Amino acid sequence: MSRRVVFDTEAVVAFLYGESGHAEVADLLATVGDGTAEGRLAAINASEVFYLVARLEGDDERPTDASLRAADRDVRALERRGLSIERADWRLAGEVKAAGDISLADACAVALAHEHDAALVVGGDDDFAELPVEVELLRFRDGPG
Repeated sequence: MSRRVVFDTEAVVAFLYGESGHAEVADLLATVGDGTAEGRLAAINASEVFYLVARLEGDDERPTDASLRAADRDVRALERRGLSIERADWRLAGEVKAAGDISLADACAVALAHEHDAALVVGGDDDFAELPVEVELLRFRDGPG
């Protein structure tokens, strides 16, 4: 059986923008692309990647038609690499969010990883320190980007 991984927004943005730890994320994405691993991205995290790219590529962090196209291109490129964009169980995500100081998008990533018995690819922040469900964390960097 192949390894299962879920990517958090921070991991994808680090990969796209060559931030600290991007090579580790690239290696994991390569295993998804070659079929060695199953890769997932929660739909809400795909939305975060989309709006962040649209802002970063826009004018003064305001999206433009070109930056929206770039954002769409980047998310579709992840899908072509084999990353599946899926909805997390809303109730489980709500339970994760209710139990701690974690963003809703991060809670969805945790829920999706838990649902699929997958490792969650995250950065070095402590948002995932105390979770109400069991999830293996794969840290692609030690500290913030």
